[in-house]
Amino acid sequence: MLTILNAVKRVLVGRPFRNDRLAHTLLPKRIALPVFASDALSSVAYAPDEILLTLALAGVGAVAFSPWVGLAVMVVLLTV
Repeated sequence: MLTILNAVKRVLVGRPFRNDRLAHTLLPKRIALPVFASDALSSVAYAPDEILLTLALAGVGAVAFSPWVGLAVMVVLLTV
């Protein structure tokens, strides 16, 4: 069973790199940061909407926490 899974993995992903070749596959920082940082920013973009929706479902009193949610999202954006 394990050999079948390994064979499927090899077909889909390919053979693993040797350790001496791994250094050649690293992305330079000027390329890696814009590519992978966008994931964190897009995750933060959806957070306020979902938090405010949850607060609205909790009731009108819970919506008073909205400015604090905005402040927390701003801190996360500045951190990222």
